[in-house]
Amino acid sequence: MEFNANSATFIYVHGAGNKPPESDLKRAWDEDLFGRDMGERTRMVYYADLLHDRPAAIAADACGATGALAALVSDAFADTALLEDAEAREAFGEMDSDGQEFALSLAISMAARAASPTGLAPTPGVRPAAGVAELLPLPGPLRRFLLRQLLRHLIPDANGYFFTSAQDRIRDRLRTTLDAVAGPVVVISHSLGTVVAYDVLSEAGFAQKDVPLFITLGSPLGYTEIQDVITRPLRIPAPVRLWTNFADPLDLVTLDTTLADDFRGAAKVIADIRVDNPSPNNHASCGYLRSRHVRDAVTAAQ
Repeated sequence: MEFNANSATFIYVHGAGNKPPESDLKRAWDEDLFGRDMGERTRMVYYADLLHDRPAAIAADACGATGALAALVSDAFADTALLEDAEAREAFGEMDSDGQEFALSLAISMAARAASPTGLAPTPGVRPAAGVAELLPLPGPLRRFLLRQLLRHLIPDANGYFFTSAQDRIRDRLRTTLDAVAGPVVVISHSLGTVVAYDVLSEAGFAQKDVPLFITLGSPLGYTEIQDVITRPLRIPAPVRLWTNFADPLDLVTLDTTLADDFRGAAKVIADIRVDNPSPNNHASCGYLRSRHVRDAVTAAQ
């Protein structure tokens, strides 16, 4: 299956955590994926303002040594174990019972996978992408530290999406963007954004939309806890012709690197591809977007 990427509009759906202003975030994704400002060819579905009071500062490159080190050092001073942190306790206390149950269940599941060397075992029948380094378990303390950083961002926003009134407003951002594009769209999503994109593309109103390619980067859709609260049954959204899922085996959000075994109708539609995300936590969007395999996928699909 092939399509002419020159005729498609690329729609970005960012992940969890506070973000820089929309225009800055779009420009950063353009640079990471295409190496230049793409103007109207790309659109950013921005929803961080629905979950956070003010935009984040424009940060140093999360994939560069200097920016990554600064972020890790900053977090290290502020961070303690999940729910031992005053900010985390406050956020947890504001969740309703469904949100608290979800947060604890997902945290336990992620922690269990992160602690288990088997979580890094190769998946039968799935070949790693060329260039992926030999997989070795990270030291336990480092994996626990990185897991805490990811949970600090993922859990509050996931709760906001799944269990508050923000959910429909977040979906509306993507609905409006899809409606505004007359031709084919390539949807490129990261982290929690993969969940938002899956839910909206599964809606009956978009069944006739032309989506030749749906890209998920660092997706948590393989977790049972996430699957319990997304659109059911689990199946390929009707407008999607090809779904390419990229996962770094050391990305703590996507230790289950395959989705083809979870979604109905996935045969010949979902391609699970392992990549090497060079960012320190193996989850940052910049690392995925700069991957040669991801860049190749936005221009052609087979």
